[in-house]
Amino acid sequence: MPLSICCTLARSVGRVVLAFLAVLAGAAETAPLPAKPNVILIYSDDHGYADLAAQKTDPDIRTPHLDALARDGVRFTKGYVSAPQCVPSRAGVITGRYQQRFGVEDNLKGPLPLAEVTIAERLKPAGYVSGQVGKWHLEPTPRSEEQAPAADAHAFLPGAQGFDEYWCGPMNTFMASHDLKGTPLAKPPQRLTDPRFRCVWQTEAALTFINRHAREPFFLYLAYYTPHVPLQSPEPWFSKTPAHLPLERRQALAMIAAMDEGIGQLRARLRELNIEKNTLIFFIGDNGAPLKDGAWNGSLNTPLTGEKGMLTDGGIRTPFVAAWPGVLPAGKIYTHPVINLDVAATAAALAGLPADPALDGVNVVPFVRGEKAGAPHDALFWRWRSQAAVRDARWKLIFLGPTQKFLFDLDSPEGETKNRLAENPGVAAELERRLRAWDATLPAPHLPRAAVAQDDFFFNAHVLKTAPAPVLGRGDPLARKAGKAAKAAKASGGTDLASASGWVGRSCTLVVQDGALRITPDGDTKRGRGFITHTGLNLAGPLRATVRLRTQSAGSLSLAWRTREQADFVSENTARAAVAASADWQTVAFDVPAKGNVIHVRLHPPGDGVVELATVELQPTAAGAAAQRWKF
Repeated sequence: MPLSICCTLARSVGRVVLAFLAVLAGAAETAPLPAKPNVILIYSDDHGYADLAAQKTDPDIRTPHLDALARDGVRFTKGYVSAPQCVPSRAGVITGRYQQRFGVEDNLKGPLPLAEVTIAERLKPAGYVSGQVGKWHLEPTPRSEEQAPAADAHAFLPGAQGFDEYWCGPMNTFMASHDLKGTPLAKPPQRLTDPRFRCVWQTEAALTFINRHAREPFFLYLAYYTPHVPLQSPEPWFSKTPAHLPLERRQALAMIAAMDEGIGQLRARLRELNIEKNTLIFFIGDNGAPLKDGAWNGSLNTPLTGEKGMLTDGGIRTPFVAAWPGVLPAGKIYTHPVINLDVAATAAALAGLPADPALDGVNVVPFVRGEKAGAPHDALFWRWRSQAAVRDARWKLIFLGPTQKFLFDLDSPEGETKNRLAENPGVAAELERRLRAWDATLPAPHLPRAAVAQDDFFFNAHVLKTAPAPVLGRGDPLARKAGKAAKAAKASGGTDLASASGWVGRSCTLVVQDGALRITPDGDTKRGRGFITHTGLNLAGPLRATVRLRTQSAGSLSLAWRTREQADFVSENTARAAVAASADWQTVAFDVPAKGNVIHVRLHPPGDGVVELATVELQPTAAGAAAQRWKF
């Protein structure tokens, strides 16, 4: 046979073999889907983009079990949530709809309307049993503008939204339908208490649910309250964090590690029950980490711009992973934008339910398996407080109040730090057209929206750089200044407050010396007056506050508080007392009319000068209740 014919045949055979191998590879990636798989949605809280070790953005984070989840599945590098705040983000993920459609636009607009269909309700006709564990935050809260009557509060718990079983609560007290062993409770919901670190009991409740429903299709919504404040130092995880880091960072790392270990236990249980290959797991952060002074929870959004409360990526782009061994490709990095709304659409499609045009999300499984080309979304949209935004594959347009607009090239090294509006008017005009068209489908108020001072401050600090960036401890010049002052004080007999009492300073230097806590403002008035804060309390209000202090500045001594039921500080939760300027020690006592268990306080000293504290005491007014007292 001529050599040319042999070569031609060899090439033909080679092409056939390569084509056959390609078919085999494609078949492995597009293997038939198991019918009605279990779906687990794990939602972390105020969890910044950096704090998943697989992102490779910060060397201090350790998340071995979440990293394993990413290796076994898909890591979405452009995974978004529908709001930069807890309540609307959760309303979006649990319904699969832009939450603006039903009025839950921010934390003040709860509860979730009972008419909205949750994932649990959607899957019930397909034979699914559903369970909820941890933070719900979709019931009426003390901050809700549409406050439901107290007698109806239970009507908004998960049991009223399609969940057959639930352990609903962020901290150590929670409303439940079953105990932690799975025994049904009489006349649920019942209030239960568990003293362990919150991630521990939340993991146990999830394991209990899985154990009892391993032989039927189930949906589990596991909402860990981590690393949201109040920060804690749970062991054995805290001792394993780097000692050189700021206290808040160490606490966040410890809390994330506790959650990570729980996820490892959950996956191990799925393997033991031989249902891992019939279970799709989503892991998503509910919004970015807060970074502003007095609010930092120790988490980081690096390298993204912004923080919780912003529609820049730092507020809405979070850790986002999905794993389904044998079905989703292992170790895949998916770079098209996706959003938390996709969970509901994906779960419904996998359950065999017909497509519902009311859902704003997309079934992402065919896209990550290569069965569908292109991106799941042509564009994603946001509307929150005084901000609105739209992004496509490359560009993001943000409205800030009624007058300011920002156009960012998300593929450029500058990202959301350089406004390209002037040089790309056509791109901005098309994105604005799409944003306004989407906004027109929503209830009022429509764009443009009134300015909000906090939003202006955020953009001044993170985008325009006209305000100081937040103090995060490490690498900040003011923090280094405070550290030097603390070292000098310790050398002369003082001690670092963080190791002495648990109080932490904001925009000030704290030193304990000669039996007093010395609070020195950092001198930057743009950051506001300094204050001290303490988390991890458990004091039943109302309280009586007594402070012994010395100050050369007259003014108001104020105590702000947050209860177990409140996710944030609110202005009405503040008590004040007048303080006179004096070189002598004086004792100031005042009432703190807190309702519920106080878990977090901020003490704002009077004036702008140095203040010394000898003692701080918080005494519950209930008979026989023990006081919390700090003597410096």
